[in-house]
Amino acid sequence: MRQSTNYRYLERIERVVDALLSAPAADHRVESLAAVANMSAYHFHRVFRAVMGETVNATMRRVRLSLAADLLINGGEPVGRIAESAGYESPEAFARAFRGFARTAPVEYRRRFRTAGRAARHRLAVGNTFEDTIDIVDEPACRVLAMRHDGPVLSIPNSSRQYWRWLLRSALLQRVRQTVGVVYMDSRETNGFRYYCAVEVDADDRVFRDVTTLSLLGGCYARYRLRGPGSVIAQTFRAMQRDWLPRSDFEFDDTHARPMLERYLDNAPSRTYEGPIVDLLLPVRPRTNH
Repeated sequence: MRQSTNYRYLERIERVVDALLSAPAADHRVESLAAVANMSAYHFHRVFRAVMGETVNATMRRVRLSLAADLLINGGEPVGRIAESAGYESPEAFARAFRGFARTAPVEYRRRFRTAGRAARHRLAVGNTFEDTIDIVDEPACRVLAMRHDGPVLSIPNSSRQYWRWLLRSALLQRVRQTVGVVYMDSRETNGFRYYCAVEVDADDRVFRDVTTLSLLGGCYARYRLRGPGSVIAQTFRAMQRDWLPRSDFEFDDTHARPMLERYLDNAPSRTYEGPIVDLLLPVRPRTNH
């Protein structure tokens, strides 16, 4: 199916994705979803796969298990109730599906992620020297599609979920080359920064009204690889500047409005046992008065 044909069907497929997102636990059938798209079941199956890059069952599974992963980390409900919320008839069926999604059992996923969060917060609280853990790298320039986050650091995960849903609805999720968080320090802002959820993506010549395009300049960055929950990213950035930067041969580079970057190396929300793997990139330049 040609790309131009895909875009003609995109609005119909968006209605289907909205139906999946609004009621992930519902008994969705191909026939009922085809009716939402105003297509025959046969035609809908072919069009959905051409537009989304995967079958409707794969998208449905992705939506349900992404919801479950968030509930396991951020909620306190029993696994059985989360399985029901995600549309699975039994905890056993949910556990099998979740192992394929996150490479571990639901209970273990919850335990290890929360344990990693507590451990990371403890390490940073006593001061991390970052010995032999920070590399100096030259980042290439790139253009990203970005959605602005409004609010404090603690609510960034909500914006990330909103952006993930937008990517899914826009049939871009399978075209993402890298996922990044873009942080501009700005004292004029209420919270002292501007944050964007962003992706580098193969979007052809499409024009989007819901997001903005950012040109990231690239250049010299200090890179630290963090394995842990997103809740410790901000304090890790602060620790890099407080503990490592003064002892290094570099200084923070705030010229040309170069942002700090968070590059997510795994396919969130499918995470490693210890949490997401994120490269934290701090813009630097050689120190002039060292």
